[in-house]
Parts: sequence; structure tokens; C-alpha cells
Amino acid sequence: MSIQTNYHIFDYIVIGKGLMGSAAARYLSRMTSNVAIIGPDEPEDFASHAGVFASHYDQGRITRQISKDAVWSALAIRAIDQYKYLQRRSGIRFHEPVGCLFVAPPSDPYFPQLLEIAQRFNVDYMAYGSHAEREAAHPELHFPEQFATFFEPSPAGYINPRELIRAQLRTAVFQGTRIIPEAVTQVEPTAQGAIVTTESGQIYWTRSVLVAAGAFTNAHDLLPEKLPLLVKTETTILARLPESEVERLKHMPAVIYMVETPALDSIYMLPPIRYPDGNYYVKMGCNTKYDQWPTSLQEMREWMIAGDSDAAAAEMQAAMAAVLPGLNADSFESKRCLVTYTTHGKPFIDRVGEHLYVATGGNGSSAKSSDTLGWLAAHLMQSGDFPSGFRRQDFQIQ
Repeated sequence: MSIQTNYHIFDYIVIGKGLMGSAAARYLSRMTSNVAIIGPDEPEDFASHAGVFASHYDQGRITRQISKDAVWSALAIRAIDQYKYLQRRSGIRFHEPVGCLFVAPPSDPYFPQLLEIAQRFNVDYMAYGSHAEREAAHPELHFPEQFATFFEPSPAGYINPRELIRAQLRTAVFQGTRIIPEAVTQVEPTAQGAIVTTESGQIYWTRSVLVAAGAFTNAHDLLPEKLPLLVKTETTILARLPESEVERLKHMPAVIYMVETPALDSIYMLPPIRYPDGNYYVKMGCNTKYDQWPTSLQEMREWMIAGDSDAAAAEMQAAMAAVLPGLNADSFESKRCLVTYTTHGKPFIDRVGEHLYVATGGNGSSAKSSDTLGWLAAHLMQSGDFPSGFRRQDFQIQ
């Protein structure tokens, strides 16, 4: 294979065309048009795909302001505040403010933490005083009578991660960003910046580089040292609905259900969403007893290409049917994903070399806040510190 050399020197290169990377490219290109973002497109066929994968291949992720701690809420509140601007600037709609229902056992410490955060940030919510009151508000949903519930209204709801990335990239291109649809295999630091090599042998020079490669951050020679990341397999199921069910469930909110069973825990569910095949699906995800912790590029690729995502199918379908009594689905299918965890539960946004930065580790909660995370990474690269309102130590590699 002949190696082609590109002698243009970019001010910034972002590696990873996912949620954090696309947001960072947009913010970097507000200051200079000399920005490139490098990352592969979504594979058309997983089975024959020879490269890396991303976690955004989906139509629905929950968004909400009330979160598990103050840092995550601050990230989400700022990101959600950007949605309208980004939709207007790009002409791409990705946010559906249908609200979010939180459900948990009365003894679960998660619930009072959420309410304390809501009050601290002055976020609107409605706590249901009884089972009957909640069922009257959301008659399509069913939960154990003793469970506590509250509802966060608009702008909570869901985002379409594919469309959010498309909106970020379109806006970045408006600002001069160059998109290079390849995977990067090596980053070589130099005294003046870094040399970036792609899988086809293309070489690019940059004065500063951001690695935002998600679960595959440690998979190639992108960083001088491996980051302390843990990667978990994630399974979701999609229930394909006939038109009558789409109509019946059209007022359904997003749901976070903190239930634990021998096979499942921490269920989340989304209302009927139209997918690229033209059909409407209800999506549900959760942790399962079958989840794995891949540690190598080969293991992650094997999971994404042909992992046994049907291992928990029976339990997950039963859980969905319990929440949606009388559910009439035409079919069910499972989907595979990877979730990347950090040591402190916040994303890693840090400098790892003289001209080298990283933004990774969504901890299963970053899609809604990805605009803020990209903004923080861009700010760190351009100024050497974080903007007011966020502490750099909360996101440093540990």
C-alpha cells in the first residue's frame, strides 16, 4: 500500500466522529477554520466491517436535567440549553421534549439524591403522591404500586444521537471544519504538535490533537499510555410496533426505572421512535447478568459484530411487557453497544501530552451532555483550563 502524505498543517485534529468529538470540532472551529475531524462512518454491515465501532448508532437516548450528581446535572443543563440553537443553525431536529419519568423503590437512595439535585438547580418536576395519581398521568405505563415516581417535564425527553452528530458536523463544516471519514491507527507526538496516520496510510500534521475515540480509545497507538478505562457490553431491545400501538403509546415519556431482578437492573425505555427502516420501535436497555467486560480490540469487535445479544432477550421482553401492559409488538430484535467507564464516574477530559488531549468515558450518561463535554475539551485545548462553572479536577485522569 502506498503512503500518501498531506503536508497541510491543521491547528486542531479531532480523532473520533462521535458525540464528544463532533461537539469538540464545532467549538474548535468557532475560533479557527483550520480544523479536521477524523473518524469512520457508521458501518453499513457490521458483519463485514473490519474497523472500529461507535456507540451512537441509534435513534433515541434519554435527555434530562435532573441527574445523579451536581456535575452531571450542570453538564446536562448547559448542553440542553444549546439544543435549540444547534437545531436552528444546522436545520436538523434531534431533540424531542416528551419529558422523563423516574421510578424507584421507596428505599432506593437514588431517588432522594435526584430530588435534592432538582431543588439545587431549580429544575421543574412533579412528584406523584400516589399510585393512582401516577397511573392517571401515564395510563400506558405500569409499575409496582409502592414504588416512588416523579416526572421531569420538557425539555427532558430524548435526543436522536445520529441526528445530533449530524447537526454538530454540519455546523462545524459551515465553520470550515474538514471531515475525513477514516479510522486513525497512530498518533506520533512531535516537538511542534503531532503526526496522525489513518488506516489507509494518509498522514496529517496538527499543532494539537484531541482523541475522542470512545470505547476504542486504547485500541490503537493513539496515546502514549493506556487510560484506566473499563468497557462493558450493553444490550438493548427494540419492539417493532403496528400503527395502532404507535398511536396508543404516542404520549409516553422517556422512562428511568430503578428496578433490580436476578437478571436485570437499571431499566431505561423510550417512547415509539421512527427508525431508518421506516418502522416505529419502543427501545429498552438495562444492565444484565450476561454483560461482559471486553479488554482488547478483538473482544470488542467480536461483541459488536456477532455477540450474543439475545442472551437476555426473554427477560428483557418480559420486563418491557410488565411496564407496557397489553403491548402488541410485531417483533423484537436486540442491538449491541459498548459503554465506557472511568475510575471516578465522570468523563476523562484532560491533557496527556504537550499537544495531546483526550475526551472519553461517557459512563453510560454522556449522550445528552455531549455538547458540553466537547465544549470543555475545546476550551481546555485553546486556553489550557476549564471555563467558569466547571472544575478541571473533576475530569482529570486518575
